[in-house]
Amino acid sequence: MPPIFQANPWRLAFTCMAVCYLLADLYALKGPLYQALIQSPGGRLAAEVDGLPITQQDLQVAMREQLWKHNAAWASLGSEARRQTRWLALEHLVNDHLLRACRSKSGSGTDLLEDTVKRESERMQRQFADAADFPKRLAAQQLTPKSLEARITDALLDEAWIEAKIQTRFKAVTPQDLRAWYDEFKETLRIPQVHHAAHIFLTRHDSAKPDRSAEIREIQRQLLAKEKTFAQLAKEHSEDARSRSLGGDLGWFTQQRMPADFIAAVETLKIGQFSEPVQTQLGWHLIIVLERHASRLPALTEVTHEITALLTTKRREVALKTILAELRERSPQPVVYHAEVIDHAEPAP
Repeated sequence: MPPIFQANPWRLAFTCMAVCYLLADLYALKGPLYQALIQSPGGRLAAEVDGLPITQQDLQVAMREQLWKHNAAWASLGSEARRQTRWLALEHLVNDHLLRACRSKSGSGTDLLEDTVKRESERMQRQFADAADFPKRLAAQQLTPKSLEARITDALLDEAWIEAKIQTRFKAVTPQDLRAWYDEFKETLRIPQVHHAAHIFLTRHDSAKPDRSAEIREIQRQLLAKEKTFAQLAKEHSEDARSRSLGGDLGWFTQQRMPADFIAAVETLKIGQFSEPVQTQLGWHLIIVLERHASRLPALTEVTHEITALLTTKRREVALKTILAELRERSPQPVVYHAEVIDHAEPAP
């Protein structure tokens, strides 16, 4: 016992009473302290899960994280997209609360290694180019390094708990499953035609040179006369900075990766054939096709790993949704939503 309590045992009794009162006020009686908390800025209730609050501030932080994950800007979203963002973020919070409550009651997963939590915390810190930004972000979220580690611990324990539950309902993907999916959806796996080509490029966006047809034809003349090789002429004249040093080599590309007018010219050429000067929206080109692979369907053996991963992910999602639905059904109290708070929530800064 600390010396202060040994000298004054009444202090220990008083402290215990105060702690019990605080806990009862916050979680059982919902007394004055609880009411002051939820009525403070950001403390208004967005939802209640198994008697525990999800505050407006919780929702706003979740909304910010969701926007970040989807690389979306709140200012660019319309009213319906904003509504969906609010409710989707809230549903994630509700599911997390239900899962954590059930996991805590089961008493499982308390043997999580400290070094695992530490590595995850360090990984999060490395995402910040400036080390000073990390504590600032923690402070903005009303977190400390210790409370962050506690949050990470809970999240990892939740993941382990739900993974164990999923495994009991998970049906492994069989060879028959792979064949059935491949036979039905193999066209979605078709490998498109790919070209390997090089070009010599003159831009049409140089105001000092509005007409470059004479220049491109002079380069063509030197090429056909074999005065210099294609690669030499590309290094001397091409204005494509990315390919010039490579002798004009563009590497392998599909139809989707190049402008339509350029692809149209490439597809008319045979392998090893030089093009006539080609004018596109970008400028003038001399093109040579070096190699070409026709479109084809991959064999099942080539895509077994991809199909297995796809089917596994889908089955895991179904199992997770089923588990979360069951948690809601078994919850002692229904989830309570406060739409007037939810519909006015804005992402945390």
